[in-house]
Amino acid sequence: MNYRKLILNRLLDKYERSSAYKGTASTNRRILINLCSDEFPEYDIEHTPTKELINSVVMDLEKEGLIGFEWMRFEKGNIISRIWLKLDALQEAYRQAERVPKREQVENALAKVCELKSRVTSPWIRNFLEDAQAWMEQKLSIPPFLPENSDLMQNLLKALLFIDTKGEDELLERVFSLRCFGDSKYFEKNLRRRLLGILKKYWQEEDLQAGEWTDDEILALIGIVKAPEQVEFCGNMLASIHGQAVDFSPLVHGVAINAPTIRDLVISDLPEVKRILFIENKANYVDYVFKRRTPEELVIYHGGFYSPVKGLFFKKIYDAAYRRGITFYHWGDMDLGGFQIFKRLKTQIIPTLQPYLMDVDAFMSMKRFWQAFDSKYAQALEKLLDDEDCREFHQLIQVMLKEKARVEQEAFLSCE
Repeated sequence: MNYRKLILNRLLDKYERSSAYKGTASTNRRILINLCSDEFPEYDIEHTPTKELINSVVMDLEKEGLIGFEWMRFEKGNIISRIWLKLDALQEAYRQAERVPKREQVENALAKVCELKSRVTSPWIRNFLEDAQAWMEQKLSIPPFLPENSDLMQNLLKALLFIDTKGEDELLERVFSLRCFGDSKYFEKNLRRRLLGILKKYWQEEDLQAGEWTDDEILALIGIVKAPEQVEFCGNMLASIHGQAVDFSPLVHGVAINAPTIRDLVISDLPEVKRILFIENKANYVDYVFKRRTPEELVIYHGGFYSPVKGLFFKKIYDAAYRRGITFYHWGDMDLGGFQIFKRLKTQIIPTLQPYLMDVDAFMSMKRFWQAFDSKYAQALEKLLDDEDCREFHQLIQVMLKEKARVEQEAFLSCE
């Protein structure tokens, strides 16, 4: 083991955490390590060869003016009590430790962050970069969401710039990684979790920390998807794509269209449709289309928290339907996620949205399929009682809190 580098790095670690590094020290307090402690477990006084080797290294470093040391009382020449860093020899200590000074790392990172901030326009990215800049200027350290490894940091900033400049284009996650880094798996292995952490804290359009969002749903908000986005629906719809008329009405078992088609789609009419029903879960959607849908219904598979592409389709549906007096319903899980999905669709796209089979009667009818929840879940659910955007569910939530139970939508399939 290279005890010279180990000793210098341990002392430099402690220095970079100290007020002396930050320039806020009120006294000339030494940066020291007690060798006979957990701070330096390698110093084994019971193993003479190791002890004598470390003693020799310490004395050499002291002669070179890099550190100071003192012997344990009554053990001079045998056991070293503590060592300390000579602050006037910092640069040489860093050189011999083969280590880039932390201040230099921070200054380099700060320059890169400020340069990127001048180039991006996305509010969530700018807010993250502003916080990172303030952190480095005030604390002289790398902020939590930035990697300390310079290559990883550079690639994270590169990813943020790519996301900011790609516009509304939707990319498969591995295609994004390939275009950005030349490696289809690099993003998933090295940066996915870090980017998700940034999004959860800085994304402004949704409360990603309060919601039951999956990681894939969060990344879909910025157009990075695991699989090509599709929307499934069934019902009477007349539309055009690049000027070509399309009639979806004969597709009585449903149809799926992809993201480019959604963007090109122009809905001209919803003949005979009087009610539009969004269904959260796939099994319920398929069952409803095959067994229960009437010619007066347009049924749409909602899924979890919708992506920008799905949101665009939902907005086109709403724009085509609301002037015709068509009513909108949503059917989902009777749980925290289900209520938040309903709220998001109502507040962002369809203000007249009503719940379907999401009331006290429906909840009580599924008693044998109730699923218990813990106190932490109950606290999150209880917060919705203060949310006016969830007022449709307040009575149901009170019953759920009393019974300490929730119901998933698939339970209704067992009744058929």
